[in-house]
Amino acid sequence: MSARHLLRSLAYHTGALSLARLRQRDTLTVLMLHRVLGRADPDFASADPAWTLSLSLFEQLLDFVVRHYSVVSLGDVIGAQEGLRPLPQRALLITFDDGWADNLRYAAPALRRKGLPAVVFAVPAAIASPGQCWWQELVFAATRLRKLDGWLARDEVRHAVAALGDEPNGLEIVSRLGVMEEAARERLLTGIPASPCHARMMLEPGELQQLIEHGVAIGLHGYSHVPLTRVPDVTAELRLAREAVEVLSGGKATISALGCPHGLYDNKVIDAARVQGIKHIFTSDPHLNATRGGMLDRTRTIGRINVVGRHIELARDELDPAGAARWLWARDVR
Repeated sequence: MSARHLLRSLAYHTGALSLARLRQRDTLTVLMLHRVLGRADPDFASADPAWTLSLSLFEQLLDFVVRHYSVVSLGDVIGAQEGLRPLPQRALLITFDDGWADNLRYAAPALRRKGLPAVVFAVPAAIASPGQCWWQELVFAATRLRKLDGWLARDEVRHAVAALGDEPNGLEIVSRLGVMEEAARERLLTGIPASPCHARMMLEPGELQQLIEHGVAIGLHGYSHVPLTRVPDVTAELRLAREAVEVLSGGKATISALGCPHGLYDNKVIDAARVQGIKHIFTSDPHLNATRGGMLDRTRTIGRINVVGRHIELARDELDPAGAARWLWARDVR
């Protein structure tokens, strides 16, 4: 254990972090997760470590939040924001983005074993796609592994992304391709370096309802997963998202709740969401949400803290409670 880890552990176990903990009495903490995979799963090795937790680490994280928080549901948060009923002190909501198939295979059963609610903000275009591999993850994986140069050198690809500059990043490429017609995008994606994909990456259309049966609520995450600040028509994007998720969930989704794709939003996005009846907007702004008498300000967006494995691990698959405490507790309250 490094000196830094040792000091952090002493602060946690001796109660020196109690002042930081006291500040959180009247707050809502929202965790933002993406993927949970068993380490033996053949797709674990190729999953993005920035957005993936092992099942073992996830289960230990759940034990940590049960020990330190009152875990609440999306319905509880909505009730507090609408002034209907207060949240308990030190409330915490567990959220997942996108709609990965492993949310159903690994995360949902773990949550159910511990009797904990959660919410998945789902991307209907990804879930309705027939392919095994989500094209956006192929772009991000190739970017992450620095394998895009040959693909970007192709004339048609270079022409399509010319406005992005000489070295576009994965998000810029996804945003550009995501607003193209599907046939044109599929032609461009031919030949992009593929990562291993041993099982379907995203949920099947019928599996949203299975998640709901596990006690996991379903919310919106845009339609295409392109940042809402970059789509040509944000109103149309949100309307499509509402309609598609409602169909995929059998009418059981919470279509008044939105997790902003890639955490990007502005006043135009918020205004368009409100017009669509989307009143509960979750961002990726990493702060704790202040409550007053257990209630949330109905006019404000709700911040979320991304859970990154390397910041909460002591060793592989071993939760560092002090690291988790520091990662979650040392945050501004807004």
